[in-house]
Amino acid sequence: MLRLQIHTFALPKQGYQPDEYEDAWAHDATATRLALADGASDSFESRLWASALVQAFIDTPPAPQPEALLAWLEAPLHVWRQGIRWQHLPWYAEEKARRGVFATLLGLTFAWPETPAAEAEASWQAVALGDACLFQIRHETVIARFPVTQAADFGTTPALLSTRRDYTERSLAALATCTGICLDNDLFVLATDALAAWFLAQIEAGAQPWKYLLTLTDATFADGMAALRQDGAMRNDDVTLVLGRVQKSRAQARPTGDEEHVG
Repeated sequence: MLRLQIHTFALPKQGYQPDEYEDAWAHDATATRLALADGASDSFESRLWASALVQAFIDTPPAPQPEALLAWLEAPLHVWRQGIRWQHLPWYAEEKARRGVFATLLGLTFAWPETPAAEAEASWQAVALGDACLFQIRHETVIARFPVTQAADFGTTPALLSTRRDYTERSLAALATCTGICLDNDLFVLATDALAAWFLAQIEAGAQPWKYLLTLTDATFADGMAALRQDGAMRNDDVTLVLGRVQKSRAQARPTGDEEHVG
């Protein structure tokens, strides 16, 4: 059976502490659902909002229609509200919270085959609002890039999901979906916007940036990102990276080094 082996990296902006990291990521136990969210830095408790969004996606992905997404947001909104000690907030923090909290969201769901006859391929579906991105690589070729397809399309004001319904309603015109098929040894790269923009720029320059990312380890990731920032190749922002390799299940898979198997 096909499954996904994953490795996840997370890093705050350069000069910031780990507890100031405002992205979030999650996956379920079988790597059937993965999600990334990027909390807007200028909004109140955006890390909590991003975390609530990715966990809600892992629990129950939304149907990719605007009205269904609005209904689905009630669960993470409840989690965000419950996570704030409203009675202890100074008035200015409460006012900032009531103006809304914002985050992008990328969610990916796999339909893994359960019978040997169907093990050659699996299907996937992604939903996104904002500029966290997914890339699929097969035989050293990028065969999917979603939702942003060109480095020049990254801006400073992506579409965002908000704790304010009226804001989210205006953002839903940018809701995007994508589907595809994956085969054994396909690579998925999921990244928040700063790293995704670098990745696309590298592709457009004829490079194969996934090869560099695959060399990184838990011990070298921070230095690798610092080098990109210092060279001006990547904007200084929180970074989240998920590398997912499609492999046959543990009983059938070839040795894969020290890569973690999920599922």
